[in-house]
Amino acid sequence: MEDRNARERGRPAAAFPPHFLFGVSNAAYQVEGGYNRPGGPHNNWAEWEREGRVEDPGDTCRFWDRYREHVELASSLGLNAFRMSLEWARLQPAASPGKAPPPSWDEGALDRYAEMIVTVMEAGMEPVVTLHHFTHPAWCGADLWLDEASPRLFAAYCARAARRVNERLVGKGRSPIRVWVTINEPNLLGLLTYVTGEHPHGKKGIAAARRASENLTIAHVRAYNALHDLYEEEGWERPQVGFNNYCMCFYPLDKAGFDLVRAPSRGIRRHGLKQYLREKREDWDRRFSRLAEQRWGRGSFQYRYYRFINRLYGRLADPLGNRRAVEAVYASPRRELVDYLGLDIYDPFAAAYAPKLPTPRRLREREPLLHTPLWDNRYDPAEFGAVIRGYAWDADGLPIYVLENGMCHRRPRGAAAVPRRDGLTRDVFLRAMLGEVAACLREGIDLRAYSFWSLTDNYEWGSFEPRFGLFEYDFSRGEIKDRDGLGVAAGKVYGEIAAAARSGDQVLLKEALKG
Repeated sequence: MEDRNARERGRPAAAFPPHFLFGVSNAAYQVEGGYNRPGGPHNNWAEWEREGRVEDPGDTCRFWDRYREHVELASSLGLNAFRMSLEWARLQPAASPGKAPPPSWDEGALDRYAEMIVTVMEAGMEPVVTLHHFTHPAWCGADLWLDEASPRLFAAYCARAARRVNERLVGKGRSPIRVWVTINEPNLLGLLTYVTGEHPHGKKGIAAARRASENLTIAHVRAYNALHDLYEEEGWERPQVGFNNYCMCFYPLDKAGFDLVRAPSRGIRRHGLKQYLREKREDWDRRFSRLAEQRWGRGSFQYRYYRFINRLYGRLADPLGNRRAVEAVYASPRRELVDYLGLDIYDPFAAAYAPKLPTPRRLREREPLLHTPLWDNRYDPAEFGAVIRGYAWDADGLPIYVLENGMCHRRPRGAAAVPRRDGLTRDVFLRAMLGEVAACLREGIDLRAYSFWSLTDNYEWGSFEPRFGLFEYDFSRGEIKDRDGLGVAAGKVYGEIAAAARSGDQVLLKEALKG
């Protein structure tokens, strides 16, 4: 699928288009600090923090007060995109952790988020703004997404937050936010909360996970329409609104979400939905069966386990069972309900490993039992590229944004960093993954963004042990180091690749990717 004009000129298509977004990503609760203390703001992690079920996040990376330092660091690498989130619990803060009526909005928090976004813009970077990144206000209760009213409540928050922040941006002579993520990884949140139990919850079980996933789909549909209504009402340029899936080998837990919300825009009537989703699943299963065979070997126990668990998820997570979500999709006043395909790509087989017996060490260190620890994820550039190509084959004109891709290593509390078992380092990782991005672009895939998770180490949902940063963060001193936690100048390497890609010089890019 080479670019036709480039082919006619007798040379290969350029790998990276001029406006390709090279970015970094973070999330408010993981980097800002100051949550769940006396006086607020409190989110749904407050009780677990108080009970000692998770590490106390404290000040985390102090992004709330020292965001300029982070933004300037990202800009110094030559990046042109910065993904961040608005924290609902800050915008409508509660002074106590219990369930309560919605409190008033905090004008100071709105001012601060607008200042952050202006700082990103002034640094020459595109702000990519997430409205819900795994957290919600404590006043909503632990099980917000089991409540049938949650989609309406969430959409109202999205519309008001977007309006109030954008009004401040326009007042400062800036454009409204162009790229929105409604909900981060809606395909994963219900599983982490109600199946594996790794996120705060009241109830638990597969039925609860299905209900939460259904409400999250409805919430996106409502938020998508609310944001587009707002921009049309105000005469602002049409925004790009979508959600980002955590990419998995299981169709009903991954691509099915996009296929469902896109069905009306593809001319699929309600009575044809079952056949449509079956065909999409068959294609996805073929792709990942080939990848699983390449990874483990067709006759291996692990390959057979993957095939078994894939069939099981197909029965437990059939999107057709989400009747209310299907009704919301077909009742939408807009047929298209995503403006891009947002992908978070780590190890797509992370949840497909045969479970191990819970050793005392795993129980003591609270490692997950239903998937591999983050620092043991396998990062295969061929699988990374295969996920992009699988989505691109069926994109039907929508661009692809890779909104998260990163590498984890381990640093136990009070100890030194632990090198990965496979010996992988972030410089090698970045060159491999961005090499796949370049290959996808050469093939003509409409891939418009790559965002690394994350700029610095952060608070990884209950623990400081998993480390993802291009730059190490010293949490005891509140300092950003000049290298990553394994001693590699990962940020420098990322910046060099971005600069070479932006230069349009294919020889320079090849050298940067080779290292």
